[in-house]
Amino acid sequence: MLLTLALLTTLHAAPATDTIPARWQITGDVAGNPVKAICVIKQEGTALTGNCSDATNTPLPLTGESKDGKITFQYVVDYQGQPLTVVYSGTLGSPPEIKGTIEVKPMGAMGTFTATPAPAKP
Repeated sequence: MLLTLALLTTLHAAPATDTIPARWQITGDVAGNPVKAICVIKQEGTALTGNCSDATNTPLPLTGESKDGKITFQYVVDYQGQPLTVVYSGTLGSPPEIKGTIEVKPMGAMGTFTATPAPAKP
């Protein structure tokens, strides 16, 4: 009985391997255009929610998933009156870092990005 209780306590205290920090600084490139954003990501189970702010500092709601070290999230941005969905797909590394691809839909433009934990807000 004590062994079972000790094992359950240890398993309950073990950190989740897919847990990601809350604020990410994203840099990248899509078809020669620089990408810079700060994303605040909340994780509940495998689901991701939060928002990203680009150069306009307008928070854009995001949704996504983190599962088995793979991270995918997206948000919609207005580009000259046209809604574009920016999709990030990457792999969570250690120390915390996400590297992967960016796809801009429906244009089909592709690029790459790196995300690192962002410094706390001043």
